Amino acid sequence: MTLDDAIAAVEATLDSAHLRVDRRRAREDAASYLLLVLDISGGRRDEGPVANGPRLVDKHSGEVIRLTVPDALARAERMALVRS
Repeated sequence: MTLDDAIAAVEATLDSAHLRVDRRRAREDAASYLLLVLDISGGRRDEGPVANGPRLVDKHSGEVIRLTVPDALARAERMALVRS
């Protein structure tokens, strides 16, 4: 799985046009990609909670898992930035 594939997998799970995957902060290890979903609405939404935050994408299955920020920070320390 490539970074583009991982981004597409995350984008397929997003339910708002106000969410974007941040390619520049992507990290990876042998098994997965760690991606950050950003809210680009500028706080001008009245639609309720926003589903931004970190996502882990399994390189073999393509499964996307939403992580808590503490879990993502712990994983990020052990992962390398993806070179594009």
